[in-house]
Amino acid sequence: MRKIIILFFSLLFTGIFSKGMAQSLSKTESYPFEPHEILKLRVYYNLGPLWVYAGNVKLQTDTVTFKGLKSLQFTGTGYSRKKYAFIFKLEDYYRSITARKGFKPLFYEKKTLEGGYYIHNIYHFHWANQYVNVHTEATRHPAKDTILTLDKSIYDVLSATYYLRITNTDTLKVGDTLPVPLIIDGKKETYYIIYAGKGEMVRKKKRIVCDVYKAVITSSTFFSDTDPLLVYVTDDKHRYPIYVEANILVGSVKVFLLPYLDYRPKFKAHNR
Repeated sequence: MRKIIILFFSLLFTGIFSKGMAQSLSKTESYPFEPHEILKLRVYYNLGPLWVYAGNVKLQTDTVTFKGLKSLQFTGTGYSRKKYAFIFKLEDYYRSITARKGFKPLFYEKKTLEGGYYIHNIYHFHWANQYVNVHTEATRHPAKDTILTLDKSIYDVLSATYYLRITNTDTLKVGDTLPVPLIIDGKKETYYIIYAGKGEMVRKKKRIVCDVYKAVITSSTFFSDTDPLLVYVTDDKHRYPIYVEANILVGSVKVFLLPYLDYRPKFKAHNR
């Protein structure tokens, strides 16, 4: 379940691109998720004709001043429905503060309770001195404080979720691989996302054009190791994460952005 939470957030929007793009970010403070954007998503378990409404996710953007810097605060919460808590109870809380100029993370906190397993992380980023203070603790691991060196581009899970929405994707081609450097539970990891081309979300005669991204999860006891995790991001100025699909060993997990519950994906990889 840990991987589905990590990749759900990172695949919603994430892509790390060229140095030139990173430089252009420092010159802008206008983003498609200007405050006070609130996105609500609904999570389903699907097996053939069986659809189970399993949980909810909420993403919110606000403006704050952090250590004298104009910043954006991102909050993400996820929880399972009470009627299914006896099977697997999930309560997730994420908070990230990111500088408006340059879009670099400054602070991150994660509190999760998944199936009775608790995790609490706090990161303080110090870009001037190129290090991050990391505090981690979990049910089976005592509290620990460490220091990690900072690379030119590295993100926490939640700040990474918003990065693709401010990135120019016009030059991407089908099959392009996007490395996503992250700090996850106090460790540096890199996930890889593949640009799959254009897709559509369809409801009767209504069609929403999307960019489609995928990732294949290997060595997992939860995901299918042959079918990719897919995410649909609207190809417009808003860059909404309208749909996510993950095939698991039995059935699939499907996530819809409200109010697009009645839309269904239609996908055939092709370039612009």
